[in-house]
Amino acid sequence: MKRIGIISALTALVLTGSCASAPVGESKAYERAMPWQGQRAKVIEGDAYGDFLIARFAAMTNDPGMAAERYAEAIKTAPQNSGIAERAVFSSLLAGDYNKSVGLSETAAKLGSDATLVRLTLGVDAMRRGNEKKAAAYLDETEYGPFNRMVARGLSGWRIAEQDGTRAAEAYLTEVLTGDPRLDSATLYMLGLIQVSAKKDDEALKTFSALWADGARLAVGVEAYARLLAASGQRDEAINVLSAFRAEVGQNAALSHLRTQIEAGETVRPVRLTTRQGAALSVYVPAAALMAQTDDDLAGVYFVLALALDPELHVARSLWAQALDNAGRRDEAIAILKQVPEDSTYFATARGQMAWALRREDRNEAALDVAAEALKYAPDRDLKVQLSDLYRSLERHGEAEALLTEIIDEDAAQNQTDWRVLYARGTAREQLGKWPGAEADLKAALKQEPENASLLNYLGYSYVDRGKNLTEAFQLIQKAVALNPQSGFITDSLGWAHYKMGRYDMATRYLERAVALEPGDPVLNDHLGDAYWQVGRRTEARFQWTHALKMGPDESDVARIEGKLAGAPPLAGSEQAGYGGEAVTATVQRR
Repeated sequence: MKRIGIISALTALVLTGSCASAPVGESKAYERAMPWQGQRAKVIEGDAYGDFLIARFAAMTNDPGMAAERYAEAIKTAPQNSGIAERAVFSSLLAGDYNKSVGLSETAAKLGSDATLVRLTLGVDAMRRGNEKKAAAYLDETEYGPFNRMVARGLSGWRIAEQDGTRAAEAYLTEVLTGDPRLDSATLYMLGLIQVSAKKDDEALKTFSALWADGARLAVGVEAYARLLAASGQRDEAINVLSAFRAEVGQNAALSHLRTQIEAGETVRPVRLTTRQGAALSVYVPAAALMAQTDDDLAGVYFVLALALDPELHVARSLWAQALDNAGRRDEAIAILKQVPEDSTYFATARGQMAWALRREDRNEAALDVAAEALKYAPDRDLKVQLSDLYRSLERHGEAEALLTEIIDEDAAQNQTDWRVLYARGTAREQLGKWPGAEADLKAALKQEPENASLLNYLGYSYVDRGKNLTEAFQLIQKAVALNPQSGFITDSLGWAHYKMGRYDMATRYLERAVALEPGDPVLNDHLGDAYWQVGRRTEARFQWTHALKMGPDESDVARIEGKLAGAPPLAGSEQAGYGGEAVTATVQRR
């Protein structure tokens, strides 16, 4: 069966359950994908209306804390309006204030609101407090849409396991299975974790083994599976599972730590989750899937609920911070990441995220200090990769190369290679003018990952830029374009390769396509201007160069573009030497 990932397994539910009944909202996240019901707040008068407008403005300007505060004030002067209370609950969760969200949910419920988020918040709080009767009432999954039904079902599975036993929880969870692993994987992972919690390890092994065979890849489930395998004496199989996850999905701090323990011969035991820990995961898993489908902070609402159940679920803290960073709320993201302690397996990951948040705020030295200081406490591979990426982003390629070499040597000592690290070192070496070493790294990476469009493009363009292996270069770039025809940067590489060969008509065709795909990039517009000039379209050439200057090109390119506008013609393709490499560099994706 074709491998599926846990994110794609939940995608259908995320999409079908997130938009149909969304209220008219005030923030980007609220507008786009709120998977609960609600109504547009009615226009209210006097002070309440003023508070309502301030709250709406605060939400639209990415200040959920102020929005929650003003909505709460509006409730006092318009208590009959449950719609305002619902908005207040959303804003308070988005701001990370769990206690306020519970109080506002209670207020909304008293006002007659049956909004999904209100009920879900009260259900989580009931489980947190061990109030079975309230939890059962608020988590009745028949009252939820598809996405939140999945959340409520997982919560109820753990509640039933504690109240009525594992068999009852198994029956509850399995009665809704569809037979489609894309839709059932989240429920089956909860089932396996409940079985582990009840010390039914043989049954849990069967559940996780079936999930693995179907291609589901969820880190918390894979960790439980590998622990069961190791504890039952199947250490080699556990290592194989962890290695396959790394190759197919990527590096994970907890799984890397577990693999190290198994390889060192340490005793590994299954983790028996408490009801609250399991319930937290039943909120976290769909939230992680939701986050993969959005570019804002919406998933943070659910991470707050998960952390209320299990404050030690630091992977949720890490993803919540990422959601905040995505939304431009970087100070809040940094504050959340600071809460991840040094003894957490996610400490290095969190410090790496913090460093990048600082980097995106142009606090470059602070970013490097955070990463370097964390590396002293935890010489973690992932943190070394993060620091090397920071060095490369700051064009400190020598330091990046040294650190990446250290990672590659450590991997080799464990009979492992990672094409992504080879690719990164290849780009650093290329920027340093160490072409033989760069070529060797890029070829080695390509041998492992022959269908990677960015890698094909980088190596192919590097050949063109040097006037070497031109036949192979064109084949590499053409394959990259075929794999990713919507990439303006890769299409630019093919156009610029034609330009370097003096094929200006073909160059113009591809460079026009590149600018259409990526209209806001100054390098691509500059390239198109040069091609226009060579085919005699001089007015259009000057327009493209002028347009490129308005886009804020690198300082090193400004004088050259201004010179062309002042009357110095662009170099012909055969005269170009290293010009245009920026477009290739831009295609390198940061890990």
